[in-house]
Amino acid sequence: MSLDLDRSIAGAVVTPAARLILPSGRLIAAEPGTGFPAGEAARWAFSETVAPGAYPVEILHRDGLVIAARVVVRPEPVAGWRPGRRNGEPYVYPVDGGAGSFGSPEVFEALTDDEAREDLIADLSFDSDEAYGVYTDPAGGANLVAFRLGADGRYLTWAGYTADDDIACFLTDFGDLKHQARH
Repeated sequence: MSLDLDRSIAGAVVTPAARLILPSGRLIAAEPGTGFPAGEAARWAFSETVAPGAYPVEILHRDGLVIAARVVVRPEPVAGWRPGRRNGEPYVYPVDGGAGSFGSPEVFEALTDDEAREDLIADLSFDSDEAYGVYTDPAGGANLVAFRLGADGRYLTWAGYTADDDIACFLTDFGDLKHQARH
């Protein structure tokens, strides 16, 4: 993907969300209620990794619609975009509940417990005016940041790289940014 992706998100309204805690530096983008089998959440993480830590999450809106969400790893310009990969292939995740999320394999692994999944549902009820919700695993401290989309679909996450080939951000396209970037 060319740098035109940056142009397609230019002018979007950015809503800061919570900081995402990545204990292992590995990231999963998925519908928040995704029930990975116990012991298998790590299989769904992107191949691209970052240093363990906490990273800002931002939600991008245009005309009242969520068009993208991103995890900011470095506040540097993106020099190039590559699809986020899982098992060597670009990973597109399905949504059929109108919400997307970012989380670590550790938090998704915690959500294999029925009680934790009930807590997730309560924490992410989206009854307020907030554009996002946060679930934190009380045992491990990892969290999941979810955002209301209002639509179902299949969504690709891009890894944005700096000129030095370091990851600057992960960005999930919830609309048609790739198509918009061509016009």
